[in-house]
Amino acid sequence: MRKIWSGLVVIMSVFLTAAAPVSGQLTIYTEHFPPYSYLASDTVTGINTELVRLSCEKAGLNCNFLLYPWLRAYDAAQKEPAAAVYSTSRNALREPLFKWVGPLAHSHANMYRLKSRPDINPATLEEAKRYVVAVARGDVYELYLQSQGFEHGVNLLGLTAKADAVGLFLQGKVDLLIGSELILPVWLAKYNETLDSIEPVLDLSVVGANYLALNLAVPNETVEKLQLALDELYANGEYQRLMQLYIHNNSN
Repeated sequence: MRKIWSGLVVIMSVFLTAAAPVSGQLTIYTEHFPPYSYLASDTVTGINTELVRLSCEKAGLNCNFLLYPWLRAYDAAQKEPAAAVYSTSRNALREPLFKWVGPLAHSHANMYRLKSRPDINPATLEEAKRYVVAVARGDVYELYLQSQGFEHGVNLLGLTAKADAVGLFLQGKVDLLIGSELILPVWLAKYNETLDSIEPVLDLSVVGANYLALNLAVPNETVEKLQLALDELYANGEYQRLMQLYIHNNSN
């Protein structure tokens, strides 16, 4: 019996060691979501990528950045004990699922229509159900709209990435586009369009701001170090510099 018990202790020790976060190391997941995060020369970059990367450096952490489709990135951050995902909207539904650092760069979202389509004129979400809205699968806006009665195959079109909706929207294949004044100029520039061609019709700011969402197993000390580092980036002007670099001067 003593040998059996000793064997169980060894097995449990190995299991716990494998499951525990490695001190000072994090795997940081994100999606293709320009200008917040995207690939450039095989490197993950973007304004929120750099905010998180610099926060990791200031906190003395070794952070590895990986870009996946949103559902895979979000799922990995929940399952892996030394993982996190950004840019994640923080709201009441997600609050207990992660530990949080932020806010990161964000802007309040709206539903937009083409100015050339004045016939698309919902004044409420209920009226918006008459039209087709594109959403990224697993995204917070998909979850929010579904909670309000929207359905795939009726008035929701699921896509792999948020920015994939822009081309369909400009072609008139999607009636309403979800975005903000921070990200839409970057998305539209790829199609030689500007904000002048679209206009907001419904406010979606209730959905929440962007954060770094960390697995619940990440030590509180690590979370606190990251938050202090991010706060310093706001205080020392680094955030404003990144905004200038990635938002005002960037058309990627």
